[in-house]
Amino acid sequence: MLKVTLTPSAGLDKALESASKGFYAVLEEAGRAGFLRVHSYPSLDSLTASAIVFLKASSIGVDVIVSVDLNPPPSIGEPSVLIGFDNLNYRVGDVRSKFTAFYSGELKSIPVHGATYVDGPGSHSAISYLVSTGVREYDPGYVTSFLAGAYSSRFVDRFGRFQGLDRVVLDRLKLSTRLSLEMITTLKGYKPNIRGVCESLSVTLNPYYPGITGDYENCIRTLSSLNLASALNVKLSSLDQKMLENVVVAIASVLKKNYNVELQPDNMIGGALVSTTPTYPAIDFREVADALAYSGEALGGPGRVIVTLIDVENEYPMVESRFEAYPRRLNELLGQLKPVKLKGNLRIQLYELQLEKRDSPLFIWRALRTLGLVEQESIIAYRDEEGLKASPFQVEEALDQGGCRRLQELGIARLEDGVLRLEGLRS
Repeated sequence: MLKVTLTPSAGLDKALESASKGFYAVLEEAGRAGFLRVHSYPSLDSLTASAIVFLKASSIGVDVIVSVDLNPPPSIGEPSVLIGFDNLNYRVGDVRSKFTAFYSGELKSIPVHGATYVDGPGSHSAISYLVSTGVREYDPGYVTSFLAGAYSSRFVDRFGRFQGLDRVVLDRLKLSTRLSLEMITTLKGYKPNIRGVCESLSVTLNPYYPGITGDYENCIRTLSSLNLASALNVKLSSLDQKMLENVVVAIASVLKKNYNVELQPDNMIGGALVSTTPTYPAIDFREVADALAYSGEALGGPGRVIVTLIDVENEYPMVESRFEAYPRRLNELLGQLKPVKLKGNLRIQLYELQLEKRDSPLFIWRALRTLGLVEQESIIAYRDEEGLKASPFQVEEALDQGGCRRLQELGIARLEDGVLRLEGLRS
């Protein structure tokens, strides 16, 4: 049994050596057993970390089975990796095979014989990437998985600064000439290093710009009416400091006047990590995290995220294409939505909306929050033939890490087929 805490300090490599030894012992046992089982919590960061483990195990010929749940398995009978669970209350009789657990933060559980617990101040993806590869694998699947997980975690702040173990991993990745990573600080937009101002902002969902997101033509009209037509044919990242300030002030003013929305400068300006390698499947990694979240909600559930990452060069372009079309759909949808508050014995606010399978609750919630129509700690519920359900990704962002399990403990949610089934609520 082993408990290792990784910290961004001089002792990281030594701790990493111990953690990796426990992880590879699990892979060796999995090779003899014929497969590795990965248990993932249903957050985007846990899923991207699972994809890293999948890629590593597959690279040495081990088959992998991934399951997604709110709780870890009650017992361990097969070589396993557990990602995102903090309630590991195993006893000696519960464990019949070696396993490793990764957790973002402090894992207070005590390991039993055959277990290696690895935690630390970093995303699940950073921990998974460090332990399984030592940041020595630069194939697109590994890099994209880590960066998407980092951007979906609390270890990249709203200014785009990487922190903790995620900063350590990023610094190591920057040493690779294969990746050509560059941090661009500009107005938050989609692929800011290759797209013009309105071409970028009109497909930006993070943040949601009312009247601009999903409406390229209105973006052009808005900037032209404010004597900023000279910015229209310039790449977003190429705006000089004065022009950038003018565009930010103009957009903030229009949002306040027309929509009563106040976006502070720190919500609009930040760093975006981009790849300048022409052949790389992903360009803007801040937006990759959002595209994967969209795929997990609108294109096939949590499994879709992992499928995309383990074959990122073929699968991601399709996901990205669908994602780029969603801002226009969202713009049309917001004019029709009428949130209905649900009743329950909770401090969390719940709203029911009429959505279709192709919709993404996370981005709808973000937009409604920007417009002041829902609170931060609120959940978007939608209905199908079996009843009310919610998106794990939206719940995790609204309620912070562990939000889905919190709802389960309150007795109002269970995970089924990748979505949270809600119970005991009424209009």
